[in-house]
Amino acid sequence: MNARSVDPVADSKPNNGMTPTVQNGHTNGDLNHMRAENGPTRTRSMDSDKIVEWEPSPEEKEIIKQTWSDDFSFLYELGSSIYVYIFNHNPEAKKLFPTIHQHGEKYKESKEFRAQALKFVQAISHTVKNIYHMNDLAPYLSDIGRRHVKFAERGFKPEYWDLFLDAMEHSLSDQINSIQSIDDTKRAKAVQVWRRLAFYIITHLKRGFFAEMDRLEMK
Repeated sequence: MNARSVDPVADSKPNNGMTPTVQNGHTNGDLNHMRAENGPTRTRSMDSDKIVEWEPSPEEKEIIKQTWSDDFSFLYELGSSIYVYIFNHNPEAKKLFPTIHQHGEKYKESKEFRAQALKFVQAISHTVKNIYHMNDLAPYLSDIGRRHVKFAERGFKPEYWDLFLDAMEHSLSDQINSIQSIDDTKRAKAVQVWRRLAFYIITHLKRGFFAEMDRLEMK
């Protein structure tokens, strides 16, 4: 694989239900090892039936719409905050993005990082745009999760899902708390709703990921 900075979350699209091809494959032993190492992580999202079937109320959907923006500065600040959080809390994750990793401590100044920061929030933006069509979101997110299995050879670990969730919750809370056009009550409600939406997103990414692992183990 080329040493290209790829965000497997945002740098993919739905494949109309077709199973993605896993590059270079993984043996059953590899997958079992990944599962054994990360069993506790798996349960955080996988066992929550309520969030799997979550349908935001009309009020919650409006709050999500009102507190989101497709403005460049909003998207970049959010994406940048998410990745900075991830890299600060797990520097090993930088190795997933070779063209960013090569810049060392100055990675935030690189054009590769700026581009990557925008890529991840594209998946969130897609979710917001389809918040009134939740039935379409689950397969979209699950499909993206399936594609992550092929990134294991570059160091992607299942526990990174929870790291992404923590980063999303932290960064979204900061963004919402900086909005001056809403009062404290709505701001607190928005933080709560966005945490739930972040959990929904990661839950379905995880489910797709482990479904693909199970499929490979059956071979």
